[in-house]
Amino acid sequence: MSTTTATPSKFERMVAKYRQDHTHPVNHFLHVFVGWPMVAAALLLLPFRPLWSLGLFLGGYALMFFGHFAFEKNTPTILKHPSTPFVIAWAVLRGLGQGAIRVVGSKRTP
Repeated sequence: MSTTTATPSKFERMVAKYRQDHTHPVNHFLHVFVGWPMVAAALLLLPFRPLWSLGLFLGGYALMFFGHFAFEKNTPTILKHPSTPFVIAWAVLRGLGQGAIRVVGSKRTP
C-alpha cells in the first residue's frame, strides 16, 4: 500500500505562506481586529466621506505594516506578493457566503 501526498495548490501555498508571515498575536490582532476593519470601513465610507475614507484606509494599512515591522520582523505580504491578501480575502468571503447558503438551505426536521 503506497501513500501519495497531493501537491498543494497555489492557493494552499499562498495560505500557508500568509499564515507563516502572521504568527505574532499582536500582529494578528492588529490585522483582524483593527487594520482590516478600518480598511472595510474606508470602502463603505468612500462615496460619503472620501477624505475620512482615505485616512481610514491609509491608517489601517499603516497599523498592519507596523505589526509586521515591530512584532513579526518581516516584510508585509502585500509588498512581496501584492495579490496574496486579495486572494485570501476573496477566499474568506467566498467561504462565508457558502456557509450562509448552507445554513439558509438546510432542511429543518420537526
